[in-house]
Amino acid sequence: MSGNPLFGLFAAWIGWAGGFLILYALQATGCRAGWDSHMIGAVSTLRLLLVATALTIVFVLLGLSWKARRNGPASPLARIGALANGAAILATLCFAGVLWLGMCA
Repeated sequence: MSGNPLFGLFAAWIGWAGGFLILYALQATGCRAGWDSHMIGAVSTLRLLLVATALTIVFVLLGLSWKARRNGPASPLARIGALANGAAILATLCFAGVLWLGMCA
């Protein structure tokens, strides 16, 4: 990020890991609280919350990546950091399961 290319290397991956924990905690809480049986139209409240959270995580990671590219120096480490951020954003594809997988067992 600004001034520290090493932080730019790991920022998106730390954000991805935090987002994964948030999604997992939200899913467990929602299942325990019965949010999967509360419907808004044809979609459960839990699924809507998980989709909104996953999209928010993607936008935060895109913002981190954009800021790292905008403020980072043109060093080789900064370029590697930009690639690492892109890989973290691609890794959010695993969050797409909130669209079709069963919420609670």
